[in-house]
Amino acid sequence: MKKMMIACLMSLCIAAIGNAQDTGAKPAPIPSFKAGGTSIALPSPSTEMTEVGYDNREVMEVFVPQNNRLIAGFMLTNDITRLTKKSDDLTMSKYAMVQVPRRGEYMDCGPNEFKEVTSDAKKQFGDVMNSSMKEAAEEFNRRMKSLHLNDATVSLGEPIQLGCLFSKQDAYGFGMILPVAMGGQNMKMAGGAVLMRIKQRLLFVYLYAEYKNEETIKWIRKATEDWTDAILKANK
Repeated sequence: MKKMMIACLMSLCIAAIGNAQDTGAKPAPIPSFKAGGTSIALPSPSTEMTEVGYDNREVMEVFVPQNNRLIAGFMLTNDITRLTKKSDDLTMSKYAMVQVPRRGEYMDCGPNEFKEVTSDAKKQFGDVMNSSMKEAAEEFNRRMKSLHLNDATVSLGEPIQLGCLFSKQDAYGFGMILPVAMGGQNMKMAGGAVLMRIKQRLLFVYLYAEYKNEETIKWIRKATEDWTDAILKANK
């Protein structure tokens, strides 16, 4: 499960501070999830990814910041079976999460409030982000120790900021690459994070991929914006 832990750590890190829907066969109905009592349609980030379901969502919840609540998680369809079986060799090369703020889940988020949220997010880059990375690692390590997984503690390298990926009326996306070391394993994760306003609800949308080369960054940039556009369209 260590590889899954390394991958899921990105949720804590970015929160602390896919391709578009393919054409072709008739698409399946878009599932909806409740955020503050409001139904939000959440299409999959790509046709190769599937929402993990309630039981697996509980497993992924361990890697969500305490101030947030996970409402949907997506993985490569072939990886979900290994997650269900709690395989020790679970490699999550790509996955996604949609979260809501616990304290503000039932509060309406209007255009002005959303501008304030995005303005605060922009301040997270620089020294504030580096501080958030340290806090995220400490929180993650506390959770692993509470689960008696003392060998799963992590150390984080300095994040490489990708800056703003895009800015829309009801969505603001940014990204980073984060070096992670745990249990003798070293890897880099690339992530796209989006603040979204859907039906007066504030959502935190995350898409991750194991960093391999520049093509990973191109994929993150395009897939994050494509998924954002698909969510906005599904909720018109």
